[in-house]
Amino acid sequence: MSREDLKNERHDEMLRVYEERLIVNDSIRQITRPADNELGFLADDIADWIAKDMERFLSPISPNWDKADGSIATRTRSRITNTSTSGAATKHAASGSASLAQDVSNLAISHGKPAQIDAQLAADIGKIKKWTATNGNYQGSEKSMYDPIRSFIVYVARRVKDRLSRPGLSEKVRDECRLILPVEVTDYKPVDSDDSTRIDIGLVDTKYDAAIEMRGRASYYQLCGIFEVKTDKEDVAEAFVQLYKYSRQLFAEQHHLRFALGFTICAGDVRLCHFGPSKAVSSDPMDVTTSNGRRAFIQLIVNMSLCDDSQLGRDPTMRYLPALNCWEIDCPDDKYNNGTSRADSSRYYFTKVICVADRLFGRHTRCFLATANRPAKKLKVDESLEATVVIKDAFAFAKPIASDDDRDEVKTLKKIRSTFERNNPDSILYAKIVVGGRVRFKRGSRIVEDTTSTMYAGVDGELLAKVSSDLLFRAHRRIVMDTIGEPLRTVKTAKEFVAVICDAMQCHYAIVDKCKILHRDISDNNILVVRMKDGTVRGLLIDFDCAIDISKEKTEVRGEMTGTFPFMSLNNLTCSTVPRTSLDDWESVLYLLCWHATIGFGTGEDRSEVRARLKNQPIARWRNGTLDTIVDAKRSNLRSLDTFYHDIVRRFDDRDKNSEQLGGFALGLYDSLFANKLGTGYHGSEKEKVNPIMTAFLKRGQHHTPASDDSTSATDPFALRAENWENISKDLLGVINNTKAEMVDWEDSDF
Repeated sequence: MSREDLKNERHDEMLRVYEERLIVNDSIRQITRPADNELGFLADDIADWIAKDMERFLSPISPNWDKADGSIATRTRSRITNTSTSGAATKHAASGSASLAQDVSNLAISHGKPAQIDAQLAADIGKIKKWTATNGNYQGSEKSMYDPIRSFIVYVARRVKDRLSRPGLSEKVRDECRLILPVEVTDYKPVDSDDSTRIDIGLVDTKYDAAIEMRGRASYYQLCGIFEVKTDKEDVAEAFVQLYKYSRQLFAEQHHLRFALGFTICAGDVRLCHFGPSKAVSSDPMDVTTSNGRRAFIQLIVNMSLCDDSQLGRDPTMRYLPALNCWEIDCPDDKYNNGTSRADSSRYYFTKVICVADRLFGRHTRCFLATANRPAKKLKVDESLEATVVIKDAFAFAKPIASDDDRDEVKTLKKIRSTFERNNPDSILYAKIVVGGRVRFKRGSRIVEDTTSTMYAGVDGELLAKVSSDLLFRAHRRIVMDTIGEPLRTVKTAKEFVAVICDAMQCHYAIVDKCKILHRDISDNNILVVRMKDGTVRGLLIDFDCAIDISKEKTEVRGEMTGTFPFMSLNNLTCSTVPRTSLDDWESVLYLLCWHATIGFGTGEDRSEVRARLKNQPIARWRNGTLDTIVDAKRSNLRSLDTFYHDIVRRFDDRDKNSEQLGGFALGLYDSLFANKLGTGYHGSEKEKVNPIMTAFLKRGQHHTPASDDSTSATDPFALRAENWENISKDLLGVINNTKAEMVDWEDSDF
């Protein structure tokens, strides 16, 4: 698949996202209002001054500036005085905000009259007028809008710098502020883009005292916001679709990004868009052809200039260190005692990222290979730190109070480690937790937990209920584990792949058996390749975000969907009320095996070549399309052993010398899951009989023969197999053990 094909595929996907996940609520503009009350007041006053300054040039009647200047200082002093009598202000004063209040008051008094027009200002105003004088749709090309929009932003940046540079504000406060500036190049493809999409206008931020000039060709890694521009006021949907695609790449390239900000501009209508883990939220349009709309847009830019870094979506507990050419990350260590929790913190350093957050919505899981040892000197460009741990960072579903959260992955991993340290006779390789907990950071004068509630601080109650309800509440967790692994895609042969899968599922079986924990999210991101010092390859099962303790919750009987496309079981995909069991995870392993066996191992192909080869394969329908079409495709391919072989297995990549053995492995798993000899009535994926024509093939692979074709057609096969899940799981473990023993005779193939 070419980059253009990939772009078109993503366009269709994002159109569905626009229709299903967008919320319109104007209070989203409040998320960038500075968390410190006094800085918020200062932002209001600076925005008010800039707006009046701009109207002096755009409107035929100039305001009374002497009166306006006085009102700013008076209003600021009044706010400070009024607030200081409240309990909240008393807390601010205790943390040093009293001096900030005086800074703000002094700065407001020093505003003075607006600067005289110079050549640069005159040029900016001339361009801004072309945009703000729009009546209806913009009369001109889309590209002709870029300069006026950028001039508007630069105009605000000049005024923000002017006000922050005047006497009356402490250096400590100034150092926390920034300038928001446009990228000089427009309509361009960032160098770190993975498709052919071009962005209209990029935004970057810099120190408040930097030169006012447009920045060069910024990468996605460097951007703090993106504008998608349209000349037609009605072209809102297409603008959002484009913005969605850009934002996905922001998450992929910025490892410390918690949420993303973007803007759509349709003629004179500006909308802020916030991309969180579960939803996209848009403001109402700010119409810059009106003074109120211009004032609102100015306020937004000023707020972005004065707010905390965390309010721009960045994680303050992760910092890139240019002096060392590596990242520094703080990792919490939550401890629970009698319903209360406390958190310590450890610091690590990393250069290598093995998993990026390349989806627009979801947990935004990232994994880093790290060490606790701070580098003694700056690393070279191609130099990596010697890692001793792997760090997982994700926004997982959770309960608001951490001590009440029984599905907390930190608690799950601690239970597994405690159990296996007491009893692990088979030397199972498992993910050993070192520390872990919820990420916390300072915002304003408070320490806050990084959750969806914190992320949407300041919005109205209606919006908060929609983005942070019980079903959508997420907490930012970070976990350190002491076993180093590589992504599953790094396996070089079918033999290595099967060794890794067998290890991971032996671990899965032991965790269900000994710890009573069900994983529920088997995918290619959740199994790592561990290369041992003796040259052997092993598999490591990770990511227990979706896991449940079946000793407490038994098995799921709700219509709950968890997992990763295209590896989710049919029971899971359909949100069936049939109880979820370990068989759903084993079914995911079958899909994982088929997917990678079709793609091939160690071929050296890039993603576009793989996509092109899969494009017309039946298995491609497991990934592309709607939920209903994916379910239909899997049901069809798994209807019987016959269809499974002809639709899927015979299409495995035969360039690997062990492709036939790989097919036998897949058929063995299918036999146990969908045509099990332990009973009748749960054959195939639908309520029909199976014609077991592949008996000879299975015998060659030394797996058991499929059941006879006396199956019952009047029962749900998934409901019946769930009743016998423990025995079927043992049967599947037998398939794993047999395959592992047979691998001694497999060839070491390569390309």
